[in-house]
Amino acid sequence: MKRLVYSLLIFKLWNSNVYSTFLKNLDLKVLYQWSQLEFDYLSEYERKTDIDTGNFIPGQIAPIDTDVHYPNDNSATRVFITIPRLQAGVPASLGTVSNENRNGNPIVTPYPSWEWHTNPKRCKANRLISVFRVMIDDCERLWVLDAGRLLDGIICPPQILAFDLKTNKLLHRYEIPTTQIESRSILVTPVVEIRDTRNHCQNTFVYLADCQTYSIIVYDLQRQTSWRVTDKTMYPNPDCGTYSIQGDSFDLMDGVLGMSLSPASLGGDRKLFYHAMSSSTENWVYTSYLRNQTRFSENPESSPEIFNTYPKRRGTQSAAEVINKDGIMFFGLMSDVKIACFNIRGEYGDSRSTDIVADNPVTLQFATGMKIIKNRRGIEELFVLTSRFQKVATGLNAAEINFRILAIDVESLISGKNCKVAGEPNTIISYPNNKNLGRYNLPSQVNT
Repeated sequence: MKRLVYSLLIFKLWNSNVYSTFLKNLDLKVLYQWSQLEFDYLSEYERKTDIDTGNFIPGQIAPIDTDVHYPNDNSATRVFITIPRLQAGVPASLGTVSNENRNGNPIVTPYPSWEWHTNPKRCKANRLISVFRVMIDDCERLWVLDAGRLLDGIICPPQILAFDLKTNKLLHRYEIPTTQIESRSILVTPVVEIRDTRNHCQNTFVYLADCQTYSIIVYDLQRQTSWRVTDKTMYPNPDCGTYSIQGDSFDLMDGVLGMSLSPASLGGDRKLFYHAMSSSTENWVYTSYLRNQTRFSENPESSPEIFNTYPKRRGTQSAAEVINKDGIMFFGLMSDVKIACFNIRGEYGDSRSTDIVADNPVTLQFATGMKIIKNRRGIEELFVLTSRFQKVATGLNAAEINFRILAIDVESLISGKNCKVAGEPNTIISYPNNKNLGRYNLPSQVNT
């Protein structure tokens, strides 16, 4: 197997099934790709045993999210991947992509170890049952949101965990109180806001999306408490419940799922942007409101006035979203199989602040994971995991590439695009009349 040195700027990569090239505009490059997931078993015997017992079913399971860690000490870069236990046959729900492959499929090493993933029904103290998404923060902590679900039911209390990426040791664990979840709860997305990096970054809040109870749980690390917030903007829209992707259709009614934070560099109160996956709208709320536990202590639906919805709409559903240091949001478009950008200083959907930055009907199918990472040279990179999730229900074809992790440097991606603002990063896009904004520069435009 060829061994390639990992540098996203020069783009020499480790895996033999990944090509090496310079990044170019509008063309996300494949870092890793799989026809089916493979895991780092200690022996062929253990792999065969897991297959025989149904603990590992090759070709049936699918990844959802990715994140990348560039260590401050210049040690090896790690690419994390999540595999929620939506189907039977998932031996490990969180791992790192190794340098080895099996039949061209990069091998996933369970994180932090195999022990955390085995015998999920026992509900061990050190456990990871079903991880949809993760987030690495600026304090080199890996935040892991464990939904606690096995197939169709919750078997262990959902929990949020933080691992020290320098030592791989568990730093924090918090089980979500039963009063804040329901039997149908699926916790899918964590977004981390560090309020102060002093005192070991204890002043941290994590916003957790529950896509089935249509709510956001706010976790206060310093006070070791949490509370539930909900609003109609977090609900799915029945008109967006049918997905059509490259000839495949299926129904899904997921509520709030995509979430991202405005950068602290813009100053002022930060905004949490969010949308229900089965919807066409984008929404936001000031995090100062969410962090006020008193406001929601008696009623999680107490404050409809604090939530905001942009008047313009997408023409299709969207899963993950992410915002870079300059306030440029990136998000996938499901039916259109594209990636769009939006400058949060402008109006969502206006052609002067929204644009298409990537368009590939093969590699961009079902973008479920997105991250912005600053590499060791200080350059921001966009990472995207695409899962062809529409194929999972009908059966994956092991002769095709089904999953990919792609990346590109952000400046190349937005060069010449309407979401890029010339001049200072704090430039505000001003529109005289919001009711007469230009049309959304996307296919299947829905007017409001």
